[in-house]
Amino acid sequence: MNYLKGVSAGVLLTLMTACSGSDSSEMQPADEPQVRHLVITQVEADDTRATLTDAAETLAASWTKGDELTYCNVSGKMGVTTPSLTFPTGTLTAAATAAMSRFTGDVTCMPGDFISVIYPAATVNETTKGYTITLSGQDGSLNTLAERYHYVYGVASVTGVSGNTATATMQPMKSLLTVCKFSFTDGTNVIPIVSLNISYGGSDSNTGKYPQTASVVCSDSQADVHAAGVATDNTGLTVTPASETNEVYVALLPTQSNKTEFRFTVTNSSGTYTGVAKATLNEGEYVRATGLKLTKNL
Repeated sequence: MNYLKGVSAGVLLTLMTACSGSDSSEMQPADEPQVRHLVITQVEADDTRATLTDAAETLAASWTKGDELTYCNVSGKMGVTTPSLTFPTGTLTAAATAAMSRFTGDVTCMPGDFISVIYPAATVNETTKGYTITLSGQDGSLNTLAERYHYVYGVASVTGVSGNTATATMQPMKSLLTVCKFSFTDGTNVIPIVSLNISYGGSDSNTGKYPQTASVVCSDSQADVHAAGVATDNTGLTVTPASETNEVYVALLPTQSNKTEFRFTVTNSSGTYTGVAKATLNEGEYVRATGLKLTKNL
């Protein structure tokens, strides 16, 4: 009986030692990259949010709990332990319905890493840190624009790590596109819009075209991040509202240096109307281009 007790105690001691060894092998130093539950806190509010409301000359906005954002660890720490340099990517979610929210998710990170955050959620190339956004398919509504085309970018800095959790802070995000509100007249009457086509004016090879997509390269310097698009076919950007309307909201690329003239074509039950206008569009701006005069095509 004493022998059996001794064996049981030995087995128990062996098991305890094995478990203890397993736990210690799973613990990673704070200064090593590993998957951690990250909580990003915004340090102040701004107007780059998931829900937009037209308020006089500005856009008022708010996050909605559960909104999905894409992250990319632009510090590239995974390159230390993998054969090729890769940048961890994944999804974060907004924790609150408010002007300011925390964003949470599982992120491979370590102290000092910079985490780029993108909304709406996009597919990021983990090798190039680049992603593609689309401008086509807009319906002219502010709600659709907010959910699918109001691309914003931010950079969070990982400030603390405790075991499998991490914290980070993020300055206000920047909008990568320009939001424009359009309405048109024939000089006297408002022109109802069934379809709106926007393209570049002028007389070079891009005349009559407009980029349908744009590329963005992530960086830990938010100021260096911009959306760039190239028109690849002979078509403009077409906006098709769900029903006839007098005004539409459109997300456009910031103006290229030589592209300040735009062509507009409105189609409705009365026919087609065309016109041109010159403008310089800056990223993050809200432009109210209302009352633009178009001429009816005979």
